[in-house]
Amino acid sequence: MKKKKRIVSAALSVLTAGCVLLGAVSCKGKGNGADTTGPSDDSKTPIYNTETRPFSMSIQTPDGVFNPFFSTSAYDSSIIAHTQVGMLSTDPKGNIVCGEDEPTVALDYSIKETTEGGKTYTTYEFLIKNGIQFSDGEPLTIKDVLFNLYVYLDPAYTGSATIYSTDVVGLKNYRQQKLGDISDGDSASFDQSFADEANIRIQNLIDYVKIKGKGVKQEDKPTLPSDFDEQAALVDYKTVADTFRKELETDYNAIDKESYKDWKFTEVWQIFLYNDGGRSELLQRDAAGKIVKDKDGNPQLDADAAKQIWDNEIQVYIDEHPELSQENAIKEYCIESVHYSYFRDSALSETPASQFELVLRAWGTSSTILDLFTAEAKSNYFSSSTRVVPNISGITTRTDVKEFNGKTYEDGHDVLSIKINDVDPKAIYNFSFTVSPMHYYSTKDWKGKNYIEAFNGTTEFGLEFGSLAFMNEVINAPDKVGLPVGAGPYMASNASGSGKVTGDNFFNNNFVYYERNPYFHTLGSGISNAKIKYMRYKVVDSDQIINALTNGDIDFGDPSATQENIAAVNAAGLGHVEIKTSGYGYVGINPRFIPSKSVRQAIMMAMNTAIISENYYKGGLCELIYRPMSTTSWAYPADVTEPFYKYDSTGEEIKRVLEADGYELGSDGIYQKTIEGFGVDRLGGQNYRMTIAGGSTDHPAYAMFLQAAKILNSIGMEVKVVTSQTALADLSTGKLSIWAAAWSSTIDPDMYQVYHMDSQASSTLNWGYKQIKAGKNTAAYSDEYTLITALSELIDEGRSTTDQETRKAIYREALDKIMELAVEMPTYQRKDMSAYNKKVLDESTMTPETERSPYNGLISRIWELSYN
Repeated sequence: MKKKKRIVSAALSVLTAGCVLLGAVSCKGKGNGADTTGPSDDSKTPIYNTETRPFSMSIQTPDGVFNPFFSTSAYDSSIIAHTQVGMLSTDPKGNIVCGEDEPTVALDYSIKETTEGGKTYTTYEFLIKNGIQFSDGEPLTIKDVLFNLYVYLDPAYTGSATIYSTDVVGLKNYRQQKLGDISDGDSASFDQSFADEANIRIQNLIDYVKIKGKGVKQEDKPTLPSDFDEQAALVDYKTVADTFRKELETDYNAIDKESYKDWKFTEVWQIFLYNDGGRSELLQRDAAGKIVKDKDGNPQLDADAAKQIWDNEIQVYIDEHPELSQENAIKEYCIESVHYSYFRDSALSETPASQFELVLRAWGTSSTILDLFTAEAKSNYFSSSTRVVPNISGITTRTDVKEFNGKTYEDGHDVLSIKINDVDPKAIYNFSFTVSPMHYYSTKDWKGKNYIEAFNGTTEFGLEFGSLAFMNEVINAPDKVGLPVGAGPYMASNASGSGKVTGDNFFNNNFVYYERNPYFHTLGSGISNAKIKYMRYKVVDSDQIINALTNGDIDFGDPSATQENIAAVNAAGLGHVEIKTSGYGYVGINPRFIPSKSVRQAIMMAMNTAIISENYYKGGLCELIYRPMSTTSWAYPADVTEPFYKYDSTGEEIKRVLEADGYELGSDGIYQKTIEGFGVDRLGGQNYRMTIAGGSTDHPAYAMFLQAAKILNSIGMEVKVVTSQTALADLSTGKLSIWAAAWSSTIDPDMYQVYHMDSQASSTLNWGYKQIKAGKNTAAYSDEYTLITALSELIDEGRSTTDQETRKAIYREALDKIMELAVEMPTYQRKDMSAYNKKVLDESTMTPETERSPYNGLISRIWELSYN
């Protein structure tokens, strides 16, 4: 086998030289601009040149925030990931790994629990590898590790990483610049004070637009505070307008046409103008003006109205902007037209006050602005106060360490030590942060100070403490937003593979360009530089991925896992694999609207989850699950193979459950019961709507909901199945009674955020915890309060140890408590699909079947991927 590989390598070398000598004529490829060598006979597999032919993958339109500290969208994060490495990695089962064979900054790590003065502490230590280099050749050292850690833990940091949620010793003191003991309540009050200040600022801004904008009668115009700063308000107005534009861009980029095929929508612009633009004329209406729906309740596109918008608006804009491609012109028109309806070209005097308030109350911009104004309030506080806590006492370093974790090393290494209060099993995952270069993301000159030179690891860490301005002007500066730098297998490049690389040519004309990082091998003796020199992403709509693969435009993509797509892939002669996703689907029932545990259980008994696997994810593309946890988690009870609530196709057992709980049929034939602390619970009306997120009935749970409604309605309930465009937003505030959705699971099975009674996450609003805690002494919620108290105690117990087997037993019991509470019914766990051109890609260089998992995809070790 080795000899055969050597012969192929030699042939590649000769043929590469041939390309140089003979030029493009003899080396011209097919599709993808591919360089191919070897026989041109289509019956034979060509040999593809790894030094000249780029490997191409599909991706949906990114937002363009390619900064490892501040990216938020999944597509942006995927693009950044190829340029970065983390402190630690995970194996196929999600367990933490590091070492010479792993692309990690840590060579080894240790975890030690201690007791000091009656208190429990856990200390994590990380042995840092020697000799790592970033893609620009600069060394990666303990300084870079500390710089990254202090950025993530700085009180002015507004990115999505949540390392600060780990209770590191001294972290509260550092983030608040206060000495002494600080309780959780003190921390919450400290943070809330800045949020309160931000809310006042937002209200004043809304009032200012009511005074200066349009649509408010003189007698209804509010009064502003005497110290109101009008110039600052004008800046805030522009900030809101710009933030709203970014939200519209993100919405446009995220549209999936597949979700609207039942509506007969065919173009992204139609969906965007309907959803974000409120262009209701895009829906068919009958003579009476009512929206026309198909037999499944789906509204239908009015093709004539769509054509009018195209002819009279979009085509005109395209003609007026010949400098733009048609695709970009359509997108720009749609975003500009919706933005104009709210901001009138950012002219405050022409801005409708009601529209402006809507942006700051109902759109996603509202939370972005609240976070920004809160961060600015906090930053202003720190800039005017004395810094009394120079560092985080629980984070220390050691140098020249040759003995570590029972092993001896010839050369000394740096060690990072992080000490936390108590025990936190998920902390190790938070400490897997990526390590980006300080010399790139910090600066040698900001307001006259050289932050890189000033770094000393005790009081200076490469950034200005608590400064939002430093975060925005240095770490997240415009030139760094579009151009990531790190130590990953690839580095940012451009279409030519030469010359200066900028954010503008890294992502250009719907392509993202990479080149092999020549220093990736410095991560360990078991790590080699990428076999394929050039790589790129091409923006492809999800419904066009298979066509792009077939045409040779891309080599690898992730189309939806459906039997139709599998058949299309097979027909095209492409390769494909299906791997379980880490999340799962579920049905939620909110006790806020459905107070009786018996009724919630009865509703679950009407759900036939087999419909999902038989009708939607057919042919083994999903598995049914019976506890609310991903089956890929080590904590999932694998021996549970039956539903907690047995499906009742006749409704007879459901009737028995309802009547045993005291429900009686009313004069209208609907079950009802008067409950102390709630009132009359009539099993019908608004509280008994089953909601499908999105406007389409093309959803895994839709047919199951219809069947469940039929059963429940036949025995004395009044249930209706509806679709909702605002379902996801409604979930964030706990407004839905019964709904179908899906979770994206984390690697560690800790349940605190989702299920603990003290959690502040929006999920607890959907479980009705607010009402349960308020009504704990009433007949409505006393049983529920007992259950969530017991559940929370189990969750706390599961967080008090790092022993996996102990935690597994605890979570098994906790999962049963959740099922007994009957607020969440797990339904299915689907598979994700990866498809690829098997004539081009060498399948033997992909992840073996036995090692594939949600944490270890088909090309997770992309640097080992090669061509045939």
